[in-house]
Amino acid sequence: MEKKKIFYGWYIVFGCLIITCTMVPPIMALSNKFLIQVTGDLGISRSAFTLANTILQGLGIFISPIVSSRLAKGNMRRIQCISIVGFVLSYASYSLAQNAAHLYISSFFTGIFFLNAALIPVSMMITNWFVKKRGLAMSIAMAGIGVGGTIFSPIITTLLEYYGWRHTYQIMALIILVLAFPAAFFLLRKSPQDMGLLPYGSEEPAQSKTSAAQSSFSFPLSVKESWSKVFFWIFIFGMLCNGLINTGALGHFPPAIEEMHGPQVQALIISMYSLIGILGKIVLGWLNDRYGVVVSTAFGCITFAVSFIFMLMGSNVMMLYIMAVLFGLGDAIGTVTPPLVTSAIFGTEKYGEAYGIANSFTQIGLSLGSLLVAAIYDASGSYNIAWILLLFLTVGALLGWIGSYFLSKKYRMHN
Repeated sequence: MEKKKIFYGWYIVFGCLIITCTMVPPIMALSNKFLIQVTGDLGISRSAFTLANTILQGLGIFISPIVSSRLAKGNMRRIQCISIVGFVLSYASYSLAQNAAHLYISSFFTGIFFLNAALIPVSMMITNWFVKKRGLAMSIAMAGIGVGGTIFSPIITTLLEYYGWRHTYQIMALIILVLAFPAAFFLLRKSPQDMGLLPYGSEEPAQSKTSAAQSSFSFPLSVKESWSKVFFWIFIFGMLCNGLINTGALGHFPPAIEEMHGPQVQALIISMYSLIGILGKIVLGWLNDRYGVVVSTAFGCITFAVSFIFMLMGSNVMMLYIMAVLFGLGDAIGTVTPPLVTSAIFGTEKYGEAYGIANSFTQIGLSLGSLLVAAIYDASGSYNIAWILLLFLTVGALLGWIGSYFLSKKYRMHN
């Protein structure tokens, strides 16, 4: 009896997991672990330091559609590999900064290479390779963010303590190169057609209430025509809110926790919600495959929103432990939910173009979220107002995504 081969798409998932594990946490969840040392050494404000990340995220506003189109039409593996090398060199260059302007220059180049190497190509590959179990595949790939956060949070804390922020940037850049480049070069391929294969589950009959059923439709409207429809504006509003809440929270939970309870508790809490975030992504992906995008989106947004209530009570360390559980369970809305909502509305055929635009609005939020929270802190001396604002914006993301999904139903034609 011939042994059944493992579908190559699962190797794609593993390669994507390595990319998200190594490249995303240093930019998102762990970027502000450097904040206190860098601002103290260079004599700059927190807002000035945060502006570096704003520049990095802001690039996506303008070039995400270009990146998506280029990756869809070009040699994705070549673009991704070159971009990983560029990302590593740009990230290492933070260590050479002598003032805030140097940080901003490094962020400009880091942002360009990040967009071409990380989340956009990962989401495109998973969408191309999977019809059935797309939610599970996407969640496993994005779970690398939690894996990386769990592993690298204590590592960065230790490196900062013993070697300082300059050498820590250099060491992390080397780690990313050694792990991410081989994964992209040897494992990743843009689509199953490149290997003479079909997407996973494409030949199986779709079952109701599954992601396969959601994917088995055509969307006759062009993305350009969608701009004139209400559902599209609600859709991108959800993406904007999602960007704001993610960098607002991930960027400022570390310094907020460190100020309340010190660097060791900070490292523990970050590792805790990063570790739970792995489970959260798997749960959200399973909910999407089993019950659909509405249920998975509601689960993620509600748990994410409630975590801010417990952050408001963070002077009690036990409240932070509860916050870490809830935030970890909901954190998947930052990475897993956007591509799932996009594919549920637009389908596979128009996914690349639609996701490029969606990512542009997400990047607007990502570029402003951390800066907004930093400005609130600088003005009030407290994060409490920011946590309340982020709670309401999470509700905005929930209503935007679910509303756009239901309003777009009349335009979808099921096969």
